[in-house]
Amino acid sequence: MLLDWLSRRLAAYLSKQIKCHSVRTSSWEAMQCSVRPGDVLLVEGKSRISKAIKYLTQSTWSHAALYLGPNAALGMTEDGEPHVLVEADLEEGIRSLPLSFYRHFHTRI
Repeated sequence: MLLDWLSRRLAAYLSKQIKCHSVRTSSWEAMQCSVRPGDVLLVEGKSRISKAIKYLTQSTWSHAALYLGPNAALGMTEDGEPHVLVEADLEEGIRSLPLSFYRHFHTRI
């Protein structure tokens, strides 16, 4: 019980967003038009754990999500946007997300 509490607290601390100076090198519209089912979306994360991953791997990218496409939507947002990405999250585990979740992140396909 104590170990569960401690691991949840540690995951919450490591997942907290921090101020980062990343630069988007492509537009949101270009990504929407280019992404195809089966593509892997690389993400420059903004959390403490992302910073550690980027340091240890000497990479710009700290995270990846699989794009399934609009025909494989796994749910919907409150405003009707389909969940088209699948990823692993430290706090939530495997989850589905809309493409717009990474709209303001530095990404690559």
